[in-house]
Amino acid sequence: MTQKQFINELAKNSGMTTSETTQLMEQFCTLVTECVNNDQTVMLQGFGSFEKKTKAERQMYNPATKDYRTIPGSTSLVFKPSTLLKDKLNPQQ
Repeated sequence: MTQKQFINELAKNSGMTTSETTQLMEQFCTLVTECVNNDQTVMLQGFGSFEKKTKAERQMYNPATKDYRTIPGSTSLVFKPSTLLKDKLNPQQ
């Protein structure tokens, strides 16, 4: 599902216009980004949580050149689904 399809479906299900839904999605993404940049975890009950994960700088060995190379550290966004969401995706049989 593309972002456009997702927004159209969300607008249809919520009774909002597509422009209102697009604006809501943009505000949601902006707010999550701001919170995560401020080292806060965004937890949505029944859905999951977004948090920042920082990888440290590390050394990598290249066996072809037999040299070590420094890989710089990086920051990424991590999503952890809630137990409720996992249960909905994997129903008990």
